Amino acid sequence: MADGTVKHLRNGDTFFLSAQECIHAAHFQNRYPSSSPLSKSGKFGSKFVTVCVSGNSSNTIEMFAYQVSNQCMALERDNILLPAKEHPGLAYVKVSSSEQYVPDVFFREKDEYKNVVTKEARPLPVEYLLLQLPTGTPLGDHTPLLPGGVSEPEFPIVNRGATDLEIFKKYYRAQPDEYFLESLSDINVLFFLYTNDTLSFQDSIEGVCQAIRNKDKESALAFKESPMWATLEQILAVDTVLTTSDGENWSCGICTLINTSDNTMCAACGSPKA
Repeated sequence: MADGTVKHLRNGDTFFLSAQECIHAAHFQNRYPSSSPLSKSGKFGSKFVTVCVSGNSSNTIEMFAYQVSNQCMALERDNILLPAKEHPGLAYVKVSSSEQYVPDVFFREKDEYKNVVTKEARPLPVEYLLLQLPTGTPLGDHTPLLPGGVSEPEFPIVNRGATDLEIFKKYYRAQPDEYFLESLSDINVLFFLYTNDTLSFQDSIEGVCQAIRNKDKESALAFKESPMWATLEQILAVDTVLTTSDGENWSCGICTLINTSDNTMCAACGSPKA
């Protein structure tokens, strides 16, 4: 090999992540789960990403980003997944013992005759557990594209707690009018605008992203003057909810839906209970 080059060891003929590395990744994904109001436990999946710095097919250094599946997280959580001795790219599901019951785990693959066959996960190729994610590094000097607003408070990170119109209202009102473009230059704000149930900005979010990328304040101001944003401004100017006495149903001040007393957010529009 020439000086300054590295070996290309991780590939389809060997392995991308070893079984031990997959178990390690699953451990941290279980340790840092994502919040989800649709899950009974309040948590589902994870945004934790494992990055492996290794040699690529050009014998240069490259970063490779992975997550393991929710099934792998469950196997690691229950302490029934082990690295196999035969090969780094193989895992092994424990056998039931008197101390722990382990259900049978299966996977499917094609045999030498192209037939789909079901096999027991002893051993289990880790490719069935891996998800590859895009990754990269900037070239030269780099200024953050989405630095966020210029005034406190910061907008909450996506899926690390409740995000609703009241929180957006506090964030938006704290930003100076002349920094409207900067107030939108936050990935969490953009995600909120794209996914909130009260108003859908899915058709216009691409133009907003282009304005942020090009630092085009005129386009941002044109978006601010659009009918959709004017509607959002009117909603933000209204008191969020009307409540009755404790223990009784309450009426949402945005969409007027009658919510049960145990709901802390409107089931229809996501507005918080006062």
